[in-house]
Amino acid sequence: MPMDRPIPAFYCCYLLRSTVRHGSVYVGSTPNPVRRLKQHNGLAKGGAVRTSKKTLRPWEMTCIVTGFPSHIAALQFEWAWQNPHITLHIAPEERLQRATQKKRSGQPKRPRHSVPSLLSNLHVLLRSPSFSRWPLELRFFSADVHKAWTKWTKVTAESIRDSLPVIQDFSPVDQVSSGDESGSSPKNKKRKTTHGIAALPIDYTNQKTHVVIGKEIVEFEREGSCKICKRNLEHDAGIYTICPSPGCESVTHLTCLSKHFLRGDEETLVPIKGHCPSCNTELRWVDVVKELSLRMRGQKEVEKLLKVKRARKTKGSASQVAVESSDGEDDEDEIMEEFVPGTQGMVADYWRAIDDTDGSDAESITSNISLAKTTSLHASKPGALGTVIEDSDWDDMDVLD
Repeated sequence: MPMDRPIPAFYCCYLLRSTVRHGSVYVGSTPNPVRRLKQHNGLAKGGAVRTSKKTLRPWEMTCIVTGFPSHIAALQFEWAWQNPHITLHIAPEERLQRATQKKRSGQPKRPRHSVPSLLSNLHVLLRSPSFSRWPLELRFFSADVHKAWTKWTKVTAESIRDSLPVIQDFSPVDQVSSGDESGSSPKNKKRKTTHGIAALPIDYTNQKTHVVIGKEIVEFEREGSCKICKRNLEHDAGIYTICPSPGCESVTHLTCLSKHFLRGDEETLVPIKGHCPSCNTELRWVDVVKELSLRMRGQKEVEKLLKVKRARKTKGSASQVAVESSDGEDDEDEIMEEFVPGTQGMVADYWRAIDDTDGSDAESITSNISLAKTTSLHASKPGALGTVIEDSDWDDMDVLD
C-alpha cells in the first residue's frame, strides 16, 4: 500500500510503571517520550485517563522499543504487546498467557500483567516472524527492569537476533535507584542529561549529513552509474540509494543494494545491514532507506531540517541573536496529524507487511482509526470543541495492575 510520508524520525512503544506501586504498569506509544511522560504525570495537558490516578503518580518510563518503519507499525506492536493472549503475531503454541472469557460478555479477558510478564511477552514479540527483522532497538532506563529482562533471557531457550541492540541507558546512580533521569523526578529538571528519555534524538538531526550528501548528488545530477550493476542511473528515473559515509558518493539501485546486503541469503527479502560496495563501510538498511524516504516524500521535513538560521534583533535589545525562522506551527503536535486520516500504509514500503490472516489485530487498529476520524469530523463542526488526539491509539485501555 503506498505511503506519502517518510519513515518517522522517531516513534516508540514504552513500558510505564508507577513509582508508588510497582505492580501498576501501562503500555503505550508516542513520538515524544518526554512530553508523553509529563502528560501521564499530570504536568502537561493530555495523557491517558487510566494513568490519571494521583495515588499512582509519578509514573516512570522503564524501557522503550524504537525503530518502527511507520506510526501504524508502532501501533500494531503496541496492541500486540498489550494483548499477547490474543494477538496473531504470537503463535498459539508460543503464548505465555492464555485468553479467558469474561462471564457476562464472553469476550476475551486480558490477563493480569506485571513487569516480568510484559518483559517475557516482549521477548516473544521481538523474535516473532512479524517483527524479528524490523530495525528495532530495546532501551532500558531502569536498572532493576533491565535486571528482570536479563533474568528472563537466561531461563528461556529461545533468543532474539544478535543484531538487535539492547541498550542500558541509565546512570551509575540508577544502579541503586532507577528512574531519576527518565523524567519522573522534578529534581533533575534543570540538569543537563546525557542519558534517559530527555537525551533521545526524536527528530531527523542524525540524518542531516546524509540528507545533505543526497541532496547535492541529486541536485547536481551526479548519480553516475550503479556501483553494483554498473548501469547508468538516469536522473529522476528510478529509486536510488546513497551511501551516508562522508566522502563516498556511491549510488546504487535499491534492489541492487538489497541483493548486495543479502548475498548468500536467498530466503530473506529485507536486509538488516551490509557493507557499502565502494567504501566498504558497514551500513544499516534502515539508515539508507530513511534518507531515501526523506528524499522522495519528505520535502517538508528536509526543508525544516536544513532551515538556515537567521539573525534578528530581539525586542528592546540591539544585540543580535541567532533565531530559527518559523511558520508558526506547533512542531510537536504536527507529527500526530498523520494519525487522523488513517489512509497511510500499514508499514513503510521497504519492510514486509504484517500478515493478519483473520484480521483480528488489523480490525482493532481500523476500528480505532475510524473512531478518530468520526471524532475529528465532529470537532470540525461550528461551535464544537476541539478534540485532542493523543500519541497512543489505545490510551484508554485499562491500567495493567
